[in-house]
Amino acid sequence: MRIAFCGKGGSGKTTVCSLFARYMARQNFPVLVMDGDINQHLGHALGFAAEDLARQTRMGAVPDVLHRFVRGTNERIASPDLICENTPPGKGSGLFCFDDDNDVSAAYELRGDGMRFIALGGHSDEQVGATCYHSFTHKMGAYLNHLIDGEGEYFIGDMCAGADPFASALASKFDAIFLVVEPTEKSVGVFDQCREYGAPYGIEIFVIGNKIEDQDDLDFIRAKVGDALIGHLTRSDFVRAQEKGRRQDIMVLEPENLALMEKIRNLTDRLEKDWARYQANNLHFFERAAKSWGDVLYETDMMAQIDPDFSYADAAHLRDESRKKAA
Repeated sequence: MRIAFCGKGGSGKTTVCSLFARYMARQNFPVLVMDGDINQHLGHALGFAAEDLARQTRMGAVPDVLHRFVRGTNERIASPDLICENTPPGKGSGLFCFDDDNDVSAAYELRGDGMRFIALGGHSDEQVGATCYHSFTHKMGAYLNHLIDGEGEYFIGDMCAGADPFASALASKFDAIFLVVEPTEKSVGVFDQCREYGAPYGIEIFVIGNKIEDQDDLDFIRAKVGDALIGHLTRSDFVRAQEKGRRQDIMVLEPENLALMEKIRNLTDRLEKDWARYQANNLHFFERAAKSWGDVLYETDMMAQIDPDFSYADAAHLRDESRKKAA
């Protein structure tokens, strides 16, 4: 399943994201984490060494390996340079599975403590003022469009602040969105924006409270979001130590916060993968982008990339059958 952690800047989404990723890895589930925030702090929160993070190739900054892989031998795509956020796979496209090692994993992934980690990166000096961060987050979209994930596998994304992942349609590529909010008007206001943007595309939003001081804080959030509030992170000495670089086993996390991690897992696991909805949403946004800017930018008919015979559901079925035979 695909899980995104969203929220207003400073709400604590990266903290909650890192806790959940570490918790799931500790339970021996396959976990792939991607840092899609312009503020690149997730790798440190997950416990990767500073020197490893410093030399990690950022997928958003250096996307050539990703583009070549997902294009594969797909004759509908004339060049890897024509890969965009919503490029749909077709015959010959490269597809990712969780148990694969390939050129993309070799180029971008760090691995440790049962987690695989990819960072999109940030602007170089030359890029400042010349491009927006969407040029980076689009690579997460291209990756997810070619990912065939299965039951018991977890892709976890730490997203840009605010409602941007919804406005850009990146949120539609996830099975569940966990929105971290503080007890302030500005923070809970993001919920209304996300709900409005996501409702037409069947995106379910769960709210997690953070920086809660008393019952009044919880009541304030619940009055704004209703039953979407699933719980809250309590004051945590574990988190304070983590933010100071002091590493502990995730199972030392306070019992009430461990219970919240398990609740996130249970809520995610009860959702059913809807490949048909995913494919319909993606084609909708691909067509919208092609007609509004893609055809002009790339000087080609982008809609010609669509393979009418490709089905995510069929690709997932073939993957499952292949695994059964291998077993």
